[in-house]
Amino acid sequence: MNRREFIRRIAVSTVFVGIAMTGAYEFVEKFAQVSPTQNSEATVLSQSSQSSGQVSSPAGYAYVGQVTDIGASSSAYFTHPKYGNSILIKFNGQWKAFVATCTHAPCTVQFTGSSIYCPCHDGQFDPNNGAVTRGPPPRPLPEFSVLVQNGSIFVLTT
Repeated sequence: MNRREFIRRIAVSTVFVGIAMTGAYEFVEKFAQVSPTQNSEATVLSQSSQSSGQVSSPAGYAYVGQVTDIGASSSAYFTHPKYGNSILIKFNGQWKAFVATCTHAPCTVQFTGSSIYCPCHDGQFDPNNGAVTRGPPPRPLPEFSVLVQNGSIFVLTT
């Protein structure tokens, strides 16, 4: 094999590897997301009481659900009006709410009882403040202020 043939083979191989990597990345983006319903421990809140007018939200807050809706799991998924897929947890006696999408890849995080875990790349976040405690996530999970009034749970909308 001469030098010209060697360079041509390297160039062709590089193109095929690039195509394969692009396809693999798109596959992961599309199919590797873990939906909240795959986490059997967590509740998915419908937030239907708000839409039916049964609960009035304080100014700047959105209704999430009732404390009684959470159950023994100490966590529930809800849709934040501005940020979408979010998780509500009760940790050390306090209610916390975070964006439920990992800051590393578009995977839904799960509350394990002692940490917030991303199953896609083994990332972990501190449930006290959303700070990264392990793995590849580059940033903490965005957190929302939580307000509990008369058994109703609300999160800050901004």
